[in-house]
Amino acid sequence: MLKLDDDQLDALSEIFNIGVGKAAAAMSGLVGDEVLLSVPHVSLLTVSEAAQELNAANPRLYAVRQPFDGVFKGDALLIFPSEKSLEIVRVVAGQSVPEEQLSGLERDAMTEIGNVMLNACIAALSDLLQNEFDLGTPDVNIGDGRSILRTRIQNHLVVFLHIRFELKSSDIEGFVVFVLNTTSLETLRLCLDKMLGRPTTVA
Repeated sequence: MLKLDDDQLDALSEIFNIGVGKAAAAMSGLVGDEVLLSVPHVSLLTVSEAAQELNAANPRLYAVRQPFDGVFKGDALLIFPSEKSLEIVRVVAGQSVPEEQLSGLERDAMTEIGNVMLNACIAALSDLLQNEFDLGTPDVNIGDGRSILRTRIQNHLVVFLHIRFELKSSDIEGFVVFVLNTTSLETLRLCLDKMLGRPTTVA
C-alpha cells in the first residue's frame, strides 16, 4: 500500500490546518459566534481502518459528501455522530427557532456547514498544490462508517482528520475524510513532493 512519509504528512497537515482556519472564520460569520476548530495530525488509513475509527465514535453517523475532480479526484466528507446533528442545527439556526422545527432544517443546515468546511479544505489544497478542482453536488448520508464511506474497494485509501468544534455553547467532535483511489493518492504524493521542493519520483 502506498504511504506518505512524515514530511509529506506534515505538509498535508499544514494544508488542512490552513483550510480549517478559513472554515472557522467562515463558520463564525455563519453562526454569529466565535468558532474554534482544532485539527490533529493527519492519518492515512485503509477503508476498513477508517470505518472502524468512525464506528468507534458512533455506529450511526451523519455525513455531508462533496465530490471533487481535478489533478486527482475523490470524495470529501464532513461526518458527525448523528445525535449531534440537531445540536449543530441549533447552532446554525439560532436559539429563536422552536425545537419542533429543528429536524425540518436538519438537511439544509448540515449541507451548509458541510459546504463551508469542505470547500475551505479543498480550496486550501487547490491553493497550495497549485491545481484547480471542480466540485460536484453535495449530498447527505446517514449510516455506519462503512456505508458513509460508500466504498468496499480495499485499495481505496482514506485521508482522515479528527476535528474538535468549540463554540461558547457547544463542544462537538467530528471528522473530515477524503476518500481517494490509489492513482489519486500517487498524484497527491507527487504534488506534495513538488510543494516540498523535492524531485518528483514515481514510487
